[in-house]
Amino acid sequence: MLKFKTGLQAWLILSTLCHPVSAQTRIRDHYAETDLSGFRNYALFNEVIDLDHIDNARMNAVIFFLTNEIRANNHLAPLDYAPQLEKSATMHARDMVQGNFFSHINPNNKEKKTPNDRARLCQISNPYLAENIIEGYALQYVSNETVYLRGKGRFSSSPDGELLKPHTYLSLGESFVQRWMNSKDHRKNILAKEALQMGCGIANYLDGEFNDMPSLKAVQNFQWFKPVIPVKQ
Repeated sequence: MLKFKTGLQAWLILSTLCHPVSAQTRIRDHYAETDLSGFRNYALFNEVIDLDHIDNARMNAVIFFLTNEIRANNHLAPLDYAPQLEKSATMHARDMVQGNFFSHINPNNKEKKTPNDRARLCQISNPYLAENIIEGYALQYVSNETVYLRGKGRFSSSPDGELLKPHTYLSLGESFVQRWMNSKDHRKNILAKEALQMGCGIANYLDGEFNDMPSLKAVQNFQWFKPVIPVKQ
């Protein structure tokens, strides 16, 4: 019987540079295929996560729609999707995993030190960024719950009980957004009247300090005051 807290040690074979949005996003444009009124019934968001093939682009879109749902419920204008913000958010999520840190400040690369620094690397000429970060689990597990190890990456709530199941994309997104809303500063960013645009990014990994628990770090980047102006190529 073991009880764990969120571990920060991780491994991930991903570049720390600012990559374009994944090919899956270009093939399936979730932002065009559904909208704020229908995303909860969108079949792809309700699928159970395949832990061997997590669709990061789909997870990004889930977080985006859930955040706008909360804004709408609070009588605020929805945020527009900005691919440049998704790129900067994804870059930071990947860097946190590979660099084994959890902070808005990147301690390993001065060119990526702050959210605005990272935005400039992703071709945003006028960054006015606010940022939310979080880490969590792809399995239906809550930090500090007692679990039993049943093999690498496998857990149960009792010695011979049913294995913990993966989240759906929607339920995992809900757990992230609800935790942000329970935090004063994160909630302030989500409900900021100054915010105009948003992009979300995640990085998934196996937590080596937690029996290879399937884990994720997620980032929200918000552009305030003025819409993103891309750097002229």
